[in-house]
Amino acid sequence: MSPLSGLPGNTTITEEIEARLARGDAFALLYVDIDHFKEFNDHYGFARGDRMIARVAEMLTEIARCGGADRFVGHIGGDDFVMLADADESERLASVIARRFDEIAPTLYDEVDQRRGWIEARDRRRHLRRMSFATISIGIVNIAPGRFDGAIAAARAAAEVKELAKRRPGSTWAVDRRKT
Repeated sequence: MSPLSGLPGNTTITEEIEARLARGDAFALLYVDIDHFKEFNDHYGFARGDRMIARVAEMLTEIARCGGADRFVGHIGGDDFVMLADADESERLASVIARRFDEIAPTLYDEVDQRRGWIEARDRRRHLRRMSFATISIGIVNIAPGRFDGAIAAARAAAEVKELAKRRPGSTWAVDRRKT
């Protein structure tokens, strides 16, 4: 368990994916990543960053508990999470996650920043920039029996798709549509 999020960590995530693969289950792997988290953390400090991580963990747990009995949520580390669910509900879940995050995220910012709709923070080159609020990107891989050799291959595919989602503005998701 991650002490910060209270969610299962990498070892348990891997074991859960491997168990589903071994049973021949069809399921979706949603790789959830907070965008602009570094800027938030740098601007407000680690304690506030930890609060955002904890709040996302709570949100994902609440969403997982509402509905599918076969859902699993884990904390990969940092600002990365995973949800396993039925493949037929993956995009609906991603939509709910994105919408709920967009409702929660602004409340984690100072009131003056909420009114402005952005924070001033230094970028990696130390230039002062207007930074938009945190958003969330989700990579979805629908896993059919026999598609992946193991948890690492499945997680790698989800991370690649998450990178596609990150290229889009706002909280969003992308689905792996590659042929197996």
